[in-house]
Amino acid sequence: MKDENLPKLAFYYCLALVTLAIGSISTGIILFELIDKFFPLISYEYYGYSGLKGAISGIAIAFPIYYYTTRNIYQGIHNQEFSIGAGPRKWLTYLIILISSIVMIGSLIGLLNNFLDGETSTNFLLKVFSVLGISSIIFGFYFTDIKKKEIDNRFNRLYFYSSLALVLVIFISAFLIIESPTEARNKKIDQKTISDLDMINRAVDEFYNDKKVLPATLKDIEIEKYLYMEFNQFIDPDTGTYYEYKVIDDKKFELCTDFLSSNLDSDNRSYDYHSSWKHDKGYQCISRRVSEWNK
Repeated sequence: MKDENLPKLAFYYCLALVTLAIGSISTGIILFELIDKFFPLISYEYYGYSGLKGAISGIAIAFPIYYYTTRNIYQGIHNQEFSIGAGPRKWLTYLIILISSIVMIGSLIGLLNNFLDGETSTNFLLKVFSVLGISSIIFGFYFTDIKKKEIDNRFNRLYFYSSLALVLVIFISAFLIIESPTEARNKKIDQKTISDLDMINRAVDEFYNDKKVLPATLKDIEIEKYLYMEFNQFIDPDTGTYYEYKVIDDKKFELCTDFLSSNLDSDNRSYDYHSSWKHDKGYQCISRRVSEWNK
């Protein structure tokens, strides 16, 4: 191998290392989400799908680049463009082995520590074995590969197709628990709606404690500028019309609008911090009572 090919080989290995790390972490995130879905902890709380979406994106982008780059490396070695004993190949391969070893050791320490602490839940054990499995596959391939004096195409194909099949199964499984882009958009709009309704609710409280009477319409709040509310906080983000405000009695009122999704399901992650604003899909009126302040 000519010296001018060393930077190219180093580039390929660095790119393979980075994309392998991104893809492996993304795979682990999806496995964790699947484990939490089917083997939930009693105290487990959902916070959103953003991590899962990022993991799906990570796999979709990183692994094709990793497999393509790795293919170019071994094809270059086969064509004698790169040397199997080149310094960048050895250094970066051992770096990959080192990282996977650290992950495996950390997982085993965590497993033993939590076992001694009485933690033997299925959820925890599956997560530990998931991390061990991913790091072991990476460690096993590169540790075996760096010891070989020549390229073993049969061994490489076995690693390629088996790891690709595993990644595809995990990637496809992620779509069992993730919402569609349309559902995600609808929930974001409903989150904005709930945030607006919550602000209106607090503005009504402020109006009541100031005037000792409920506002007749939202225009009254808008004129007084309670809580420095902006004009667009009175407008439904989807329809562009005013939210509906109804006075029920001297201390009760309703806020009504059309919702694009439901948050009645307790497993609905996007709405956990809006638990006081439960609603179904479609036109809904949510009853509220003013909070009186002690002065």
